[in-house]
Amino acid sequence: MGLASAYMTIPEFGTLVRTARVKRGLTLREAARKVGIDPSRLWRIEQGDRPPPPLPELRALADILDLSLADLLVAGGTSKAMLESLLWASRLSFGGREDFTPHHPDLWRKNTFVAKVLERRGAKVVVEAGQERLTALSFSAANALRVTIPPEAVLVMLGDVPRFAEANLLRARVAKSRMIGQLTNVVLACRGVELNSLLVGEQSLRPETEVWVAIPPAAIRTLPVEEEKE
Repeated sequence: MGLASAYMTIPEFGTLVRTARVKRGLTLREAARKVGIDPSRLWRIEQGDRPPPPLPELRALADILDLSLADLLVAGGTSKAMLESLLWASRLSFGGREDFTPHHPDLWRKNTFVAKVLERRGAKVVVEAGQERLTALSFSAANALRVTIPPEAVLVMLGDVPRFAEANLLRARVAKSRMIGQLTNVVLACRGVELNSLLVGEQSLRPETEVWVAIPPAAIRTLPVEEEKE
C-alpha cells in the first residue's frame, strides 16, 4: 500500500494552512520554498488531496505561518488525547530520544525490535511487530523504526475486551511467569512477537492463560533506524 493511499483526505489541515498563508501574505510558491517542498505538493496539501508533511516540514510551516505546532498536529489527525500524552512525555521537545536508564535493561532489550512503518498521520504511526500492528508516536519520516516497549507499560488483563482510549489492544497467551524481586515478569506470546511485562506484586497467571494486553502509544519509545550509530 502506497503512502498516499494510507491516508484519507484531511481538508481541515489544508484549510488551516491555506488560511494562515494568505493571512501572512505569502504566495504558494514563496511558502513552499521556505518550507522546502514542491509548490504543487503544498497546493495538494491545502486542497486536502495529500497527507500532512513529516515533522521537519510541519515545524517549518508552523514557523513561517505563525501557527502552533500542536494545532497543526491536531488538524493533521493527531487526537487531542494523544497530543496531551505526547506533551506529557516531552516528545515535542526531545523527539522521543530523551535519556533514560531502565530498571530492568535485559527486559527492555527483549522488548526492542525494528519495525516497518505501515501508516503515518501527523505524529501517529502504525508499525508492524511480527503480525501485530501497533500505534506509536514518532516525528521521523523514516520507513523503519527501532521500537522499545517498556515492560512496565505492558498492561495484562483477564476477561472481556477492555476499553482503553488510544491504547493498543492485543490478544496474547501467557508463555511463562516468574518473580523478580517484588515484581512479576510475565512473558506474553502475541502474533509473531513475544513481549515482556512487569506487574506489581505476585500475579497468579498460569502458562497458556489467554489474556488481553494494553499498551499506551505514548509509552512506546521510537528511534529512526537510519539515525542509529553503529
